[in-house]
Amino acid sequence: MLQRNASAREFDEMLERVEATVSDPAQRSLLAGSIRAAVAVCEQQALQQRRERGLLVVLESAHDLTAIRDLELVLQAIVRRARQIFSADIGYLTNFDRVRNDFYIRATEGAISERFKNVRVPPEHGICGHVLKHKTPYHSSDYLTDHGFAHEQGIDLAIKDEGVQSLLGAPLMVGNHCIGVLCICDRQPRRHAPWEVAMLSTLAAQAAVAIENARLFQEAQVALQRASDANASLHRQAEEIQTAAEAHEQMTRLVARGCSVVDILNMAASMLGVHIELLDEAERPTHRASVAPAHLASGLVALLERTQVQDAVHGTLTEGRRSGRSHEIEGADGIDDGAERHLRVAALMGADRLLGAMLMLSDRAMSATEIRTFERAALVAGVVLLSQERSERVVSGESAAAIRALVSWQQESLAALQLRTQPLGLDLGLPLRMVVLGVEDRHIEYALRRMRPGVARGTLLEECEGFIVAICPETAFEALRAALQATLLADARLDAVGVGSATLSQVDGLPDCFRALKRGIDILRALGRSHELVPEATLSMYSLLFEHRRAADVAGFIEATVGDLVQHDQRRGTDLAGTLLAYLEHAQNAKATADSLQIHVNTLRQRLESIDNLLSDWRQGGRFLELHVALRMHMLRRTVHSPARPASVGADH
Repeated sequence: MLQRNASAREFDEMLERVEATVSDPAQRSLLAGSIRAAVAVCEQQALQQRRERGLLVVLESAHDLTAIRDLELVLQAIVRRARQIFSADIGYLTNFDRVRNDFYIRATEGAISERFKNVRVPPEHGICGHVLKHKTPYHSSDYLTDHGFAHEQGIDLAIKDEGVQSLLGAPLMVGNHCIGVLCICDRQPRRHAPWEVAMLSTLAAQAAVAIENARLFQEAQVALQRASDANASLHRQAEEIQTAAEAHEQMTRLVARGCSVVDILNMAASMLGVHIELLDEAERPTHRASVAPAHLASGLVALLERTQVQDAVHGTLTEGRRSGRSHEIEGADGIDDGAERHLRVAALMGADRLLGAMLMLSDRAMSATEIRTFERAALVAGVVLLSQERSERVVSGESAAAIRALVSWQQESLAALQLRTQPLGLDLGLPLRMVVLGVEDRHIEYALRRMRPGVARGTLLEECEGFIVAICPETAFEALRAALQATLLADARLDAVGVGSATLSQVDGLPDCFRALKRGIDILRALGRSHELVPEATLSMYSLLFEHRRAADVAGFIEATVGDLVQHDQRRGTDLAGTLLAYLEHAQNAKATADSLQIHVNTLRQRLESIDNLLSDWRQGGRFLELHVALRMHMLRRTVHSPARPASVGADH
C-alpha cells in the first residue's frame, strides 16, 4: 500500500477489517501498529512533498524576479503560488500607501466580493495594522472574534462579505520598514504549522524584494531619463548658442560690409524660419522678409489691419523702449484659419529715439535663444537705420543747400549751381520739372524719410521754406509722381497736397516757378483740397487772385457770387452751375454750349431761364469774369471722387 501511495481512507478501512476479523489479540495489535506506522510514513511523505513544493515555489518566484519585468505580474504570481501551496481559499497582497497612509489590496487571487477587493485598511486596524506595528507574521483562526488586534467596521464588513474565518499574514520588509502584507485566507477555521508561516514569510520577502527592486528600477529610470533630458537640453543649448554666435558673426560681417536693413531682415528670417516685417516710426510697414509658409505673411497683413493689434503694437513699443526687450502680443492666433501664430515685437532704437519696429510672426513658440537672436537682429537693424539716417543727413544737407540755391532770387551762376548739383546726379543742362508739397511742419521729417528710399539718383528732394520741394529731370518726373502718389499722397495721416510745374528749359526760371507753386499750394489749401498733385497751369490765375487768402475767404467769395445757384444744385440734384460755366467758356454761344453738353438748344435755354430766376443780374457784362472765376473755384473745390455731372437735365430744371 505504501508502494502504490494508498490513500489514508484505504488505511482506515484496512484497520477496521483487522480489528473486526483478527481474533488473536497479539496479531491484531501487531497489524494495527503496522498500519498506524504506515499512516505516519504517508503523512511524513506528504509533509515532505509540501515542503518540496514550497521550495519549488520559492525557486519559481525567485526566477520570476529575474525573468519578469512587469511588477504586477510578479506580485500576482506570488499570490497565486501562495494560495496553491497552502491550498488556501484566498490569497492577497496589500501595499502601504504613504500618501494616503493606509493599506490597499494590490494583488488578489480567489476573492469574490468587490468590497473585499477594494477595502482600504488604516495602519492601526486589522491584521495589517498589527503586522505593521510588530513587523512579525500573525495568524488568526477566527478573524471576527479575534481580539489580538483592533477591529474596524469597514474591514469587518469586507471580511464577513467574503466569508473569511482564518487568516495568516506575513510582513513585506525592506530594511526596518514594512511596506505591505502577504496573506492567505480560508473560509473555515484552520491552523498553520510553523513551516507554513516560514514559507509565507519567505514569499513575502520575495514580494518585498520585487517591489523594492521595481521602485529602485523606476527611480533609476527616472534618473536616467532626467540625465538624458538634461543632456539633450545641454545639446540644444549648445546648438542654440552656436546658432546665436553664428548669427552675431553674420550680422557683424553684414554691418562691416555696409549692408542695408533689408539684408538684416533677410538674414534673421532665414535663420529663424519666420516672417519679419519692418515698421517705420509711424508704425507703417516698409520692408518685409520671409522664409515661412505663405499663410504667415497674409496672416500678418490681416493682423495689422485689426485695431486691437495696432493698439497692442503701439503699447508694446512703448514698453520695449523702456525695457530694451521684445514682447509677444496676445491674440495673434485668432485668425479664421485657426493656425497657431506667435507675434513678437521689438523696438528699433537710435540713441534715445524710436526709429521703427521689427515684427516677427511664427507658427511655433520661439526658444529663449531664438528670441535673443531676434532682439539682436532688431538692435543691429536699429544701428544700420541710424547709420543710414546719418549718411542721408549729410546728403540731405547738400541736397537742401542745392535746392535753396536753385530757387533763391539771388541765384548763383550756372557753373556754381552745376558744381552743387553734379555730385547729386542732377544735370542742369536737361529740361527740369519741380514739385512743391504742402505738409504739416511736424510731419515734414517723417514724410522725407518715407520718400527718400523711392527717389532715384538725380532727383533732389528736401524741405525748403516749410514745404517739401522736389526738382528732377523731365524724364524722371513720372517716376517721381508715381512715388509721391504711392507714399505721401496716399497717407491719410499726412494730409499732403502738391503742385507740379510745367517743363522748365532754363534754370533761371526756377525761382519764379517756386513762388508760383507755393501760391498754388495756398489756393488748394484754401479750397480744402488734399491728397492730390495738381498741375500748376490750372491754378496760376487763382493763385494770383487768392494768394494769402484763407479757406473762409474763398468760400465767402463763392457763396456771395454763385451761392444761390450752388445751393439749388445741391437741393435738386441738378448741375446749373456746370451749365453756366460751360456757357461762359463757350463765349455765350448757345449752340456750341448745347453741343458740348450734348443737350438740345431749347433745353439749354430752359436752364438759362432757371439761372435767371436764381441770379437775376448775371447777364450784366461786368459780371461775367466774376461769375467765371467763382464757378471755376467751385469746380476746383470738388474732390476727385465727386459724382459725375449728369449728361442731360430735363427742361423743368
